[in-house]
Amino acid sequence: MKKVRVVKNFVNSNEILLLNKWSLQNYKNNPGNYMDANMDSIRPRTRFTTRLENSRNHHKERISIDYPKEAYTIRDRIKSKFGLWNYESPPSFVDGIVNGIGFGEGAIDEHIDPVYYPNTHTLHCNVISQKSDSGGVTIIGGEEYDVNVGDLLCYVVSDVKHRVTVTKGKTNRILWVYGFCISSYKMEEIFYEKFSI
Repeated sequence: MKKVRVVKNFVNSNEILLLNKWSLQNYKNNPGNYMDANMDSIRPRTRFTTRLENSRNHHKERISIDYPKEAYTIRDRIKSKFGLWNYESPPSFVDGIVNGIGFGEGAIDEHIDPVYYPNTHTLHCNVISQKSDSGGVTIIGGEEYDVNVGDLLCYVVSDVKHRVTVTKGKTNRILWVYGFCISSYKMEEIFYEKFSI
């Protein structure tokens, strides 16, 4: 079963503008919300994220981030589309959301994400709200997924190796990640062959 699904034009242009504006303003005004993702072993301090370390739990530590309402609207749209209302998010994702900003030239090394709860798979649903001038292509299981701004890219990050190619140019790559810890049944349902793109 192919554990990748793309939904074209999932986020509209007005939402994209507001997400990008918030990302750059929040990074400037609240740098403590972001940490070095340590995902590029060659070019450190080029990729910053609101994701906590995997061992941390934002509920227990009472960590909050004032994401824009559009980020929550998109999260709820994903839940509605795939029936994810009753599934937990990774505890390192504040409110199930992560904002990432890639500055300048940089990549994301190949990796597999953790499983957070027994008998689950970790699902990421990603929206690129701003692409770099070139590069920044997601590679999942050896296949390229060069999605457009506003497309939704969903894949099971705990089950397949993935990486992002080196970004080029002066435009920062801005990414929104929505995480869910799903059952095998839900995974089969989401990625069932006839629904895959």
